[in-house]
Amino acid sequence: MNNVLQHDLEAQYEALTASLRHEIVTHSLMSNVTTMKQLELNELIKMAKSSYIPDLLELATKVEKVDAAVCTLTLGMYGLCADCEEEIETEDLIKDPAQARCRSCRAHSRYHHDE
Repeated sequence: MNNVLQHDLEAQYEALTASLRHEIVTHSLMSNVTTMKQLELNELIKMAKSSYIPDLLELATKVEKVDAAVCTLTLGMYGLCADCEEEIETEDLIKDPAQARCRSCRAHSRYHHDE
């Protein structure tokens, strides 16, 4: 199951990154495609977020979340909660392969930050 989730996450990462590059050109934030392809992902995310274009901001946020999850793959910590390091429920990872927190920590975070 974990290999399927990892494959889905990596595919999602590739698709979102390509989409971000496409949308940056579409919104004329950068016209030179060759230069844009040389930029690091974090530079593209920063450019998209600073544009204040709602769709680009949302896409950049998704790319950040998926990029963080891909990093956990590299570190061998995929599927572990970013807060408590317990395993994230499989159903939650199936629903969102980039989920960074277990149910308990998500509930705790909402309780303390949504007041």
